[in-house]
Amino acid sequence: MSTMQLQHPQWQLVQAGTKTVEIRLNDPKRQALQVGDAICFLDLETGQSVRTMLVAKRTYASFADLLTNYTAVEVGSAPHTSVAQMVADMLTIYSAEQVRQWGGVSLTIKRLVS
Repeated sequence: MSTMQLQHPQWQLVQAGTKTVEIRLNDPKRQALQVGDAICFLDLETGQSVRTMLVAKRTYASFADLLTNYTAVEVGSAPHTSVAQMVADMLTIYSAEQVRQWGGVSLTIKRLVS
């Protein structure tokens, strides 16, 4: 099982089942993921975890390309957030150089109920 960390507000959305797409760099850790893999998301604030299953995975050259394929709610943003704003938000986490090097990946997840 792969483990990924999330800020508390994003973790809460995964826990609630409203965030169904996690966006990351397509780095070697994410490249190794396969549909059907379990992913445990760890809340950085509380240490709690939620288990999910990877149901789809798609790679993109940029976050802009990626984000045009999903609703803001699916990726954990407010309902009317623009693609430009979501890209800007992603660039507070990852550098433009990292995005050029790795591209982005969308991980469509389904929360697993214990």
